[in-house]
Amino acid sequence: MALLKGASPIRVVLRHVLPNTIGPIANAAALSLSYLFGGVVIVETIFNYPGLASLIVVPSPTATCRQGCVMVFCAAYLALVLIADLDQIIFNPRLCQR
Repeated sequence: MALLKGASPIRVVLRHVLPNTIGPIANAAALSLSYLFGGVVIVETIFNYPGLASLIVVPSPTATCRQGCVMVFCAAYLALVLIADLDQIIFNPRLCQR
């Protein structure tokens, strides 16, 4: 409709298409990165890479060390989901008129 009214294609993309697509793209990226966090445990175990995820699988000196590592992974996941949800709220054209 914007093209029929005479708007340029660049303006249509930047003004109409982009705000509607940022939210789903951010959610898909957050989901992919959360799978990446889960896969790092498997990769570090199989290829014997030293890292934070290897402390979860290999018997660590204390249980609090293992709990701390799991807490770091959970906090990273929650931060990703929070950022994706905030992006969806901020860039939703129906909620904020510019």
